[in-house]
Amino acid sequence: MPNFCFENPNRPKYLVIAIANFTYLMLPPRQPVVPGHCCIVTLQHESATRSVDDNVWEEIRNFKKCLIMMFAKQEKEMVFLETVMGLAQQRRHCLIECIPLPQQIAKQAPLYFKKAIDEAEEEWSQHNAKRLIDTSEKGLRASVPKNFPYFHVEFGLNRGFVHVIDDEDHFKSSLGLNVIRGMLQLPEEDMYRRRRYETVEAQKQAVANFVQDWEPFDWTKQLD
Repeated sequence: MPNFCFENPNRPKYLVIAIANFTYLMLPPRQPVVPGHCCIVTLQHESATRSVDDNVWEEIRNFKKCLIMMFAKQEKEMVFLETVMGLAQQRRHCLIECIPLPQQIAKQAPLYFKKAIDEAEEEWSQHNAKRLIDTSEKGLRASVPKNFPYFHVEFGLNRGFVHVIDDEDHFKSSLGLNVIRGMLQLPEEDMYRRRRYETVEAQKQAVANFVQDWEPFDWTKQLD
């Protein structure tokens, strides 16, 4: 996974859509799973949204709100995914995958995710911990303790599930995007079928197209 820390000189700068004080919005470095697929990333190295400060949390929420409004105009709904693993090594950067889906398909997303997580856990879980915690009532922070690995999926802003990852060796970090692929009847990512890198030209064009739609909803323009 590329290093997303903002000061990293190798970070693909041309993928950035908007920059706030603590977070930024970018297109994915590899082939998007759907058109409009983008990522919310923290500027500093953080491992999980569960442990960020309130000001970072608020910015992430602002990006989510604006993406929801932007894609509503295209009759799409947002699914947000975050996979937090390897906390001890601090290898992975805090990143939220933002996936716009046609409304009819988005309606089925909770069922698909519930089934996928149940199946993944049946295979590997050592004990019958609660597999899926509904975050609709209490939100992520009240649902998972700090410094636990987890997979979190949100349907819009107020509904979601979090799953504490029991066995990191067996949990596939591609689970979230593979559920989306399954819903859209796209082939799953596996050892032989990795997301390809696209040409810089194609990516720059995708950024230009995205920025055009994003412009009216860009909350970062209000920042000093």
